Amino acid sequence: MTGTYPVPEQETRTVATKTAPKTFASLVADEEAEVMKTAPALAEEAAEAKALISTREEEHEDAQDHLSGILGSFKRGDDTRTAADLAEARAAVERAALLAEGQKAKANRLAKDAPNVDKSLSVLVAEAVAKVVPYAAEVIPSFLRPAEAPENLTAGPVVVVTQDGTATEKGGILTAGITIRSFRLPHFQQIDKRDMIREFDARGWTMRFEPTQSTDRQDGFTVDVIRVQQLGAYASVPVIAKEPVERDVKAIVGTLSVEMVKAFPIHREIAGGLTVSPGGGVSSPDMSARPESKRFTATANGNAPTVIVEAQYKVRSNTPNFPIDSVRAAAGKGAQAMVGKFFPGVGVVEKVSHFEAQTDNPESIGVRVVLASKTA
Repeated sequence: MTGTYPVPEQETRTVATKTAPKTFASLVADEEAEVMKTAPALAEEAAEAKALISTREEEHEDAQDHLSGILGSFKRGDDTRTAADLAEARAAVERAALLAEGQKAKANRLAKDAPNVDKSLSVLVAEAVAKVVPYAAEVIPSFLRPAEAPENLTAGPVVVVTQDGTATEKGGILTAGITIRSFRLPHFQQIDKRDMIREFDARGWTMRFEPTQSTDRQDGFTVDVIRVQQLGAYASVPVIAKEPVERDVKAIVGTLSVEMVKAFPIHREIAGGLTVSPGGGVSSPDMSARPESKRFTATANGNAPTVIVEAQYKVRSNTPNFPIDSVRAAAGKGAQAMVGKFFPGVGVVEKVSHFEAQTDNPESIGVRVVLASKTA
């Protein structure tokens, strides 16, 4: 039997979709976003209050000068100023002094109330933490301490790196206090400050004080806390705002001398240590390296400037029976040890090469060092 059947209207079905649980990083990002809604206005208000301090201090100085003028005129026997003038001038000094003092207090209060939104250093530290704790489920840099602890720790520890205030920057080095919090279940290995110290040292970072470590056992999980009171760190390609000057490059030339002498092919410790001369030369009982000329050039390259340092050295053996070829080989090996070294105000050594010296003397060698950085 054939026939036509009505086509039923398309059914509307509601398909239940599972929403993936938020990562703790996304929850921290939500908290940061809430802070950022008011942070810029608060920071601007704090900056304006700080800028007004100098104006208030100048007003106080002007009021004092005006009062001194009136007192001076009386001492000279000039009676053109009245007692009311004197009283008004004294009142103006007191008023200006109170306003200057009050402005400082207001600026300090507003600066304290304005939240820190800088996490430039915590981002660098998070990279180091991720290397030390590869089993962590998340490593999160932030400018604030999360209000809540992570709920799901079965996949591994969740580490939050917070930065204590705005980092100061000098020559590409960021400095601030850092707190590392590792939330974990008891069966996961704790983060150890000794491992962090080794990682910081390997990166050339500096700490003014040794970190402190504590462990807090909560209901069902553990929190390891490492606090670094003052950490100075730099990125693999550091951010350096200004162009280098002669004194910045001087350290590169001197360090080259040190590395070349340290690489001399002997099988013992350097007897008597190293002697450094004011011109950047270095000598040991076995070898010496002395810069005879140097120059540097800086190229903009957009936001990735390059600095090239060229130095010509005289190298020689201070030990009998070591030919000049051995000395030159040591110098070449030592120069390559410069790769990866950071120099404040200049950048990180990207590569090292040699150029022909301006003399045929085998004791003369030319070394070219290329350093990289970025401006933002």
